[in-house]
Parts: sequence; C-alpha cells; structure tokens
Amino acid sequence: MADVQPVQSLERAFDILERLCKIDGSVAIRDLVAETGLNKSTIYRMLQTMAARGYVAQEPSSGKYYMTTKLFTLSSHVIEHLDLVSVAREPMLELSHALQETVHLVIQDGSDILYVHKVETSPDSVRMASRLGMRRPLYSTASGKVLLAYCKKEVAEAIWRNSTIIAFTPSTITTFSLLEQQLESIRQNGYAIDFDENEAGIRCIAAPIRDYTGNVSGALSISVPQQHGPYHHIESLSVPLLHTCDLISSRLGFYMA
Repeated sequence: MADVQPVQSLERAFDILERLCKIDGSVAIRDLVAETGLNKSTIYRMLQTMAARGYVAQEPSSGKYYMTTKLFTLSSHVIEHLDLVSVAREPMLELSHALQETVHLVIQDGSDILYVHKVETSPDSVRMASRLGMRRPLYSTASGKVLLAYCKKEVAEAIWRNSTIIAFTPSTITTFSLLEQQLESIRQNGYAIDFDENEAGIRCIAAPIRDYTGNVSGALSISVPQQHGPYHHIESLSVPLLHTCDLISSRLGFYMA
C-alpha cells in the first residue's frame, strides 16, 4: 500500500467530509477554506457534488453545509454484518502462532464468560480445559475481570452478588474488595492477569475488544501453562495482546482518537 499514489481530488474530498463529521452543526465555506487550505471554488464544487449524492446538505438561511445521515446509513449496513468471531479469527491465529500459546475469545453472558473461539498451538502442546461453549464465572478469569472492569460499578457489584463465589484454586478471588482493587488496576493498565485463579498451573492475560460504539463487546486472552516459563513472563505478552485487540476493534469499527 505504501507504493500507491494517492488521488489528490479524493484526498481533498475526504478532508472535507472528515471535517464536516467532526463539527457540531454546520460550517461555512470560508471556514473550510481556512482549515483545509483548499481554494473556495474547489471546496464549492466538491460540496455541490456531495450534496447531489446526498452526503451533505445546505442550510437555506445561512448557506452553511452540514453532514446528512447517509454515511451513517452505509456504515450501519457494514457494522450489522460484522461478526466478532469471523473478524477475530485471523488475528487470533497470527497471535497464537507468533507466541506459540493458546488464545481465547470470550463474550459476556450474564454473570459468566462464554468461550466463542479458541486457537491452540501444536497438537502436542499443553491442553487447556477450555472448550467452545464453556462458561466460567467472570470473577475467576482474566477475560472475565476485563469485562467487569469496563462495566458500571453498580453492574459489577450486582454481578458479584448474583454469583456463587467458588474458590476454584487457592488463588481465586473470593472477596469483592480485592476484586475492586484489581478492576481499578485493569482500567489503568488496559489488561488483566490471573495467576492460577481459574485453573491450577495456568496463567492468563486478557484485554478488551471494543465495537464501533466504543463499548467492550468481548475479551481476548492468552493462556500460558506454568511449564512454559516464569510467572513474570506473562507481563511481556501485554504488548502483542493489546496490538491484536486494537486490530480487531478497528475492524469492528472502533476508532481510537
């Protein structure tokens, strides 16, 4: 893509469209001239073309221009046909192959996580107990803690109250005060870790996936058996994990300002 020569007229049109999308209300041609550096006649012709196609409209009283909802209509059609698993499948495969670790994709279902996709490494690698369709409590997994971290506080509290708290291992969180501390840390760091909290001998690191609205629609995790290295090693996996989550989120329409 780096060798492709941009079409100047298209670049100018997109400059105008992006400016119109970011403002509240309408804008005069003179303001677009000042902000884009384009001459008045060029901007006028482009606005008239966009108006003819239904992307912008002009206020009769002021002569200013504003965006219509046509772009939203088109993008909504694309978004409605996006499937989280199909969008995430290829990035998950690349992440798993690069790290030689198991990668999971989960969504929230009530007070549980639901495993919706899984990529394992070689057939002789250490097997996880997880399987597609399996549920685990939100509080006992890195992925679940990520989903809780980005809930409203009252929602997280309600989920905790409605959960049957079980210590799956000696490391499982069983008090809400400790969970709250971890949720705050997750929001600060952008990822969660569990050390043997759900399955003995398995460490996980997880990060959120956002949809086009900015809401967290799922979580991606990397599971690392204890045999694969020292515990502190898992912290270093946050960089490729966050990169992959950002990639999937962008394909779901999430725009990071």
